Amino acid sequence: MSEQWKQICKVKDVPLDGARMVPRGLAWQELPGVALFRTDEESVYAVLETRGVDPRHSNARRYSVQVDNCKVYLDLAELSAPASKAEAALAGAFGVATRVMAFG
Repeated sequence: MSEQWKQICKVKDVPLDGARMVPRGLAWQELPGVALFRTDEESVYAVLETRGVDPRHSNARRYSVQVDNCKVYLDLAELSAPASKAEAALAGAFGVATRVMAFG
């Protein structure tokens, strides 16, 4: 797996009946996170967290996911990019950085 992909968790760590949240942004930025959903034993998808709306049934931004050897990976370039014009303005010259932690 290339350095572009960051291991987030194991597939079994994403509940079938809920979501696993992945934070985004720097410590001073209050950005929406990414919600991971699992549809079956091996299928995981990721969408931008939306307050008060089930992101599975909305037009929320989707993120690339790779599942390899029962591990879930997200694309760091996508996670680091602003999800909206408002985020880009908030980030300014500092950009948006991820605080995603790998779980082994």
